[in-house]
Amino acid sequence: MTSSVAAFTGAAVPKLIAPPPVEPPGPGEVRCKTLLLGICGTDRDILESTSPACPVGSGFLVLGHECLARVEQVGPEVTDCEPGDLVVPAVRRPRQQDNESSDQIRRRVDMVPWGNYVERGIVAEHGFSLPAWIDRPEFLFPVSPEIKDTAVLAEPISVSEKAVREAEQIQNARLGDEWQRQAPRVLVTGLGPIAFAAAIVCRARGWPVTMYGRDDPDSFRAGLVTSFDCDYVHEGVYDWALADVEEDGFDLILECTGNDVVMMQAAGTLASCGILVWEGSTRLPQPCQHNVAEIMRAGILRNHVYLGTVNNAPVDMGRALEHLVSQRPRYGSAIRQLVTRQVSVDESLWHYQNREPQGVKTVVVFD
Repeated sequence: MTSSVAAFTGAAVPKLIAPPPVEPPGPGEVRCKTLLLGICGTDRDILESTSPACPVGSGFLVLGHECLARVEQVGPEVTDCEPGDLVVPAVRRPRQQDNESSDQIRRRVDMVPWGNYVERGIVAEHGFSLPAWIDRPEFLFPVSPEIKDTAVLAEPISVSEKAVREAEQIQNARLGDEWQRQAPRVLVTGLGPIAFAAAIVCRARGWPVTMYGRDDPDSFRAGLVTSFDCDYVHEGVYDWALADVEEDGFDLILECTGNDVVMMQAAGTLASCGILVWEGSTRLPQPCQHNVAEIMRAGILRNHVYLGTVNNAPVDMGRALEHLVSQRPRYGSAIRQLVTRQVSVDESLWHYQNREPQGVKTVVVFD
């Protein structure tokens, strides 16, 4: 029987456990089989913290939130899917389905406060490192068979899709259709999965993208940047001090490193009415000395917006899957190369604690 990967309270090392038994689906439920599972920096953060947010009554959390699955069995009253369908599951769900008062104030699921939701494999509910699991069809997104090989990337792509979509909405409210008439100049910081996801959603819109990283220009990941028709700038040679920020700066910055130094440097390249989106941060922020007054003044004089975003709304997952289909003819090969390692469950534990130097996404193969 295939094992599951779990994080235990008080331990920084993942363990293989026997998966709990799965009953047949009840009314309105679906039984799914995991095919592919992405390993994420969030998994590593959970382990490093030694304090996973376990389900009530459990001393461990089954990991895994980036998943491609196949529907195995549907229960009574299910009409939205059938056995054999490929799906990707939503990660975040409302803790109380009938909390109507919350619905009236906040966008359901991705905008509710901490404590009002669970996240499979992250917060208070076991994840998808399971051979089989029960879910509800409203939390499953159908996958076209043509993207079976890349659909496991839909969740991280959806996170960046939300970041870009919300930046668009803010800019449309402020400036009308300016970004539709003239594509914004985009800077993406980092060369990890979320950074490449950000590049994908921007290139899907036809926007020019520059990616900033510390890898040598002749490295695999730097080469992958150019495979997406993006420009690459290396930290060793890039000069953040632009002579003319309006002429040479950026209209949208997607900060994907979680590094406060990089964020401060990037902020200095934000042109007037620009937006900087935080897509990552350190799990345990430490106090540092930065000239925050400088970006405060620039933000006031240039009408900047700083936006923090996490997770996704259902529309973002749907669009992520659409991007994987629509960009397949042009960038299909580059997207497939984002999966830099495939491992079995038994081989996966090292990857839950370590990153390969030129790795992007490690995927655990269940099927």
